[in-house]
Amino acid sequence: MRGLRSIGFLLLGAIANGCTDRQVVGTDDVIPPGEPQEVYSVTGDGEVTLYWSPPGDVDLAGFSVSISQDDVNYYRLGDVAASRRHFVVSGDVMPSSVPFDFANGSTYFLGVTAFDMAGNESALTTQSTTFDTPRPAGLGLRLYRADGPMVDASGYDFSRSPYGYATSANTLFTDIYFVWENGQPLMRTPYPSVVEMEDKGLFDFDDPAVGWLDPAQWNPTDSVVLRPGHVVLVKIFEESRPGNTVEPYNVAKFQVVSLDAESVVIDWAYQIDPNNPELKPTPAGPVARRAPDKEVQG
Repeated sequence: MRGLRSIGFLLLGAIANGCTDRQVVGTDDVIPPGEPQEVYSVTGDGEVTLYWSPPGDVDLAGFSVSISQDDVNYYRLGDVAASRRHFVVSGDVMPSSVPFDFANGSTYFLGVTAFDMAGNESALTTQSTTFDTPRPAGLGLRLYRADGPMVDASGYDFSRSPYGYATSANTLFTDIYFVWENGQPLMRTPYPSVVEMEDKGLFDFDDPAVGWLDPAQWNPTDSVVLRPGHVVLVKIFEESRPGNTVEPYNVAKFQVVSLDAESVVIDWAYQIDPNNPELKPTPAGPVARRAPDKEVQG
């Protein structure tokens, strides 16, 4: 682990959001700063934003962000100045020294360390590591009523790529579709044995309360009455669910943006990583199982 770094030097130069050489001169300080605290991540589409709180050291110079796929081998993404409290991780900031790509549906472990004006660096430990899985999302998807003339644009298959395009309510892979019944706007599923839904109520789409599908608080149905602003969670089992003891599934959510007599507009998110209940943004929390003093490359 990079505990003490460039001992006996003083940091010079600006630190940008990227890999930056730290040049230092003339000091006897060998005490590293404290670790960053309250580290958490916010999930996005093709990106993850890492947040933290600084330690209380007066000679704090900046922070270094690292990434891992296995929670063992960490690779340095870049440094930011002491005034920064976040770092956006995406494919665009992955240095060539990182031996893997950053993509939706893959889980990554993220850590942050603090370094001081003398180049001493804190440890990357259980208190400064979080994990996250970026997932696709979309805005403004319009679905037309399945009992009307535009049935071919009444349904949606969350797993269909490219994402964000309506489909027919009658296709084999449609997960949900829009319809009016008995004077009520509904979102239904044509396959209630493999698709479940629950209206979680009136929330901001990024509210942590609708960032996870919690099995202990799951009361599903095969249809929901649509109300503007309400967020609906969706649990989609594989087509082989009947008789499948493992029951692999994916989770999704949508929010009713607007609604009229002919159509509904929704924002949506879909977790393509199987059996991962994460739909954030919401704090992921520290990774408790991680041992300290892991090696950071780069």
